[in-house]
Amino acid sequence: MSLPDTLPRTIGTLRRLVAFDTVSSRSNVALIDWVANRLDDLGVHVFVQHSAQPGKANLFATIGPQDLPGVMLSGHSDVVPVTGQDWASDPFELTERNGRLYGRGSADMKGFIACCLETAPRLAAARLRTPVHLALSYDEETDMGGMRQLAAHLAAAPVRPSACVIGEPTMMQVVIANKGAAIYRCRVRGHSVHSSLRDSGVSAVEIAAEVVAFLNALQRRLRDTQRHDGFEFPHTSVHAGMIHGGTAHNITARDCELVFEVRALPGVAAADVVARVREHCTQVLLPQMRAISPDCDITIEEIVDTPGLDERGNLHLARAMMPLCGCAQPGRVSFGTEAGILQGAGVPTIVCGPGDIRVAHQPDEHVEIAQLGKCLDFLDRLGARLERGDLSLS
Repeated sequence: MSLPDTLPRTIGTLRRLVAFDTVSSRSNVALIDWVANRLDDLGVHVFVQHSAQPGKANLFATIGPQDLPGVMLSGHSDVVPVTGQDWASDPFELTERNGRLYGRGSADMKGFIACCLETAPRLAAARLRTPVHLALSYDEETDMGGMRQLAAHLAAAPVRPSACVIGEPTMMQVVIANKGAAIYRCRVRGHSVHSSLRDSGVSAVEIAAEVVAFLNALQRRLRDTQRHDGFEFPHTSVHAGMIHGGTAHNITARDCELVFEVRALPGVAAADVVARVREHCTQVLLPQMRAISPDCDITIEEIVDTPGLDERGNLHLARAMMPLCGCAQPGRVSFGTEAGILQGAGVPTIVCGPGDIRVAHQPDEHVEIAQLGKCLDFLDRLGARLERGDLSLS
C-alpha cells in the first residue's frame, strides 16, 4: 500500500466521520451503518450489536479467517459536546490549517478509525493467516456502556480476539497501563430554617463543602501513599467536579449534590478509596447533623466505575507492537480508556493511536496529518506481519 496514495483518502474518510454528529447524547447509528456498508462492500463479515438504548450500536467486523483469534483494532464512535466552546471553525466540518486537521473527534478518536477503514481494503485483499477485527463502540465518553456490552459478547464467543489495540491518541506510542475512572454522586439532605436561626438548622451546602474538604485532604494523603512513578501524575487522584444546592442566601440549604471522581492506579479499587469518604460521612458528619435533625442524611452512589489497564497482563503484546510503530519505551497514562474492560474479558490490550490527548475535548481539537501517516504505516506493517503469520502475540 502506497502511503502517499492512502493519506489523501484517509483525510477524506476522516472528513466524513467528523461530519457525523455523534456527541454521546445523540445517536451513533448513522455512522455505524455507514461503516458497516463500507466493510460489507469489501466482503467483510460485519456484526452490528444494537443497544437496548434506542439509537446506539456497536460494530464488530472480522477480516480474514472467522474461526481463529485475531488482532482487534478498536475505537469509540462517540465524541464530547462542543457547547460553550469557542471554535475557530465548524467543529463538525474537518478543516485543514498548517498541517493539522481540525474537527470534533479528529484526535479522539475518529482519526484512528479513518486509518483503519482505509487499511481495510488492503487487509481484505490479503490472505491473512491471523484475522483482523475492527470494533467501534458507543458511549465511551460517558459510561462506556458500549464496550461493556461488546466485551460481554466477546467473552462468551467461541473465539475471542487474541489481542487488541485501542487507538486513543498517544502520539503513536504504545501505552501499557492507564488509570481507572470512577464517578460518584454524593447527596446531602440538611434541615432547612431561616438563616437567622442557623444553629437550629443544617446547611446541606456547608456539609457538602466539608465533604469536598475531606476529598482534598484525602488527595494529599494519596499523593504520599499510592504512587507509581511510571505515570505522569504518579498517584491515585480524587476530584470534586460539580456541586449544586440551596435555594436562597437566607435559608439553610435542605439539599445539595456533588459529583466527584476517582482516577485509581491499576490494581487500586476506586471503591476502597470511596470507602474512606463513606466512613468520614458516617462517623463524623452524620452524627453532628442528626443531633440537630434526625431526617438529615448523606448518600453516596456509584455512577460508573471503569477499571484501569494493568500492564502485568500485556507486556508481551507491547513487545510485539512497539517495533511496528517505532516506540522505544512503553508508556502509562492517567486518562481512562476501554482497555481495562477488554482486559477483564480476557483480551490482552494496549493503547496506541494518532494525535495528542492534550487537545482532546478542547476547542479546536485537531490531529496532525503526519500522525495519520504514522498510524497508516503502523497498520500497514501490522497487516504485512499478519499476512506472513510471523507476529508472536504470546
